[in-house]
Amino acid sequence: MTGQLIAILNPIGAIPTLSIYIINLETEQLRRVYRLVGISVPLLMVIFAVAGRYILQAFGVNLDAFRIAGGVLLMGVAMETLTAGGPRVGTVKEPEEFVLVPIVTPLLVGPGTITELILFSAIYPIYEVIIASLLSAALTYIVIRFSQPLLKMLGSNTLKVLGRFMSLIIAALAIGMILTGVTNYVQSVMHA
Repeated sequence: MTGQLIAILNPIGAIPTLSIYIINLETEQLRRVYRLVGISVPLLMVIFAVAGRYILQAFGVNLDAFRIAGGVLLMGVAMETLTAGGPRVGTVKEPEEFVLVPIVTPLLVGPGTITELILFSAIYPIYEVIIASLLSAALTYIVIRFSQPLLKMLGSNTLKVLGRFMSLIIAALAIGMILTGVTNYVQSVMHA
């Protein structure tokens, strides 16, 4: 579960986009950026992990239908990253603004992460989902915190290749979600 969340969060793939925003920031501004990522990512993940099943119930959404829809959406994210090199970003704003949108969401905690958390919360014990969320958020924070040295050490092209590889992993997860949803739906219709 943690591995799937890390793949979908894709912090390594976020480094080139993040670097566009933080390249000219002062040390104190960078600290604020890292602090916001360190607080916002786990907070959003835990909220969706805890509230996920209730969100589905409140809207009367079947888990398999949500799984199929999430898989399609996740495939779109993977395809955009594969073809465009990363999600589209807007103009540079104040650090607090660009960290929350587009870095924390939708780049890190986007539709794919939210979908997985809601699915996990409906399948696994909530404490396991929270632990996996916190572990993957911690790893994401570490990668983002050391993004500048990683960018210098590995180079932009290497990070783009790694980001695209993670997009293939995300695409495979999306196909798995769709297939599981369709299989479960077909089985429920056949047994009805």
